[in-house]
Amino acid sequence: MAIERVDSFPRPHLFTVEEYLAFEANSEFKHEFIDGVIYDWGDPDPNAPVHPDYVPGYPMPHLFTVEEYLAFEAGSEYKHEFIDGVIYDMTGGTFHHSGIKVNMTIAFGVQLRNRNYAVCNSDMSVRVGASRFVYPDLSIVRGQPQLEDDNTTLLNPILTVEVLSPTTEDYDRRTKLMYYQALPSLRCCLIVEQSDIQVDAYIRANDSWRHQRYDSSDNVIPLPMLGCQLPLAEIYRGISFESA
Repeated sequence: MAIERVDSFPRPHLFTVEEYLAFEANSEFKHEFIDGVIYDWGDPDPNAPVHPDYVPGYPMPHLFTVEEYLAFEAGSEYKHEFIDGVIYDMTGGTFHHSGIKVNMTIAFGVQLRNRNYAVCNSDMSVRVGASRFVYPDLSIVRGQPQLEDDNTTLLNPILTVEVLSPTTEDYDRRTKLMYYQALPSLRCCLIVEQSDIQVDAYIRANDSWRHQRYDSSDNVIPLPMLGCQLPLAEIYRGISFESA
């Protein structure tokens, strides 16, 4: 069974020698290491899933288990997403990207203060499938959070936010949005442009999703699942597009 490679996915992580040696020291099996890629040793199992970058006649790049990914992530200085056995690097944020995230965190924090909600930043991962872990730019949980992996992974967000980056826009708008929409707890996903005033709101309505685009600083996004509203003027406060 081949695992699909989506061209818009982030770049798969290239491991350092130190990361490989640490992984190998804790692994039950042996692996080869060539130019940042960890390969399974020996002939591929014809009944096992196939790595999306596998080339017949060459070694099989290693598909990591959830446990291997979590162990790697716990010891890593940086954050990585994990989709179906592949560890992906996260892209760095721009000045606008950072400013928009801070603005939204403040706006939500003020409105939801002393209420039964918690606002989480991009340090909190969200499990969007049995073998899929992603990092929203911002997530909100209502009531008691369901957590796992030493409280580093959230299972029940009610809202997620993605501030777009040019290198991962297609991934965020298509594949990652699909992952979020499959979460039973999720009621809203906001996809926010950083190079222009534009927010796409995807709101669950019964068993379907309603899409609404907002593209004016005068617009206000109604968020009934939170009992509040989000003005675009607050999202883009202090953001100048003249230097974008």
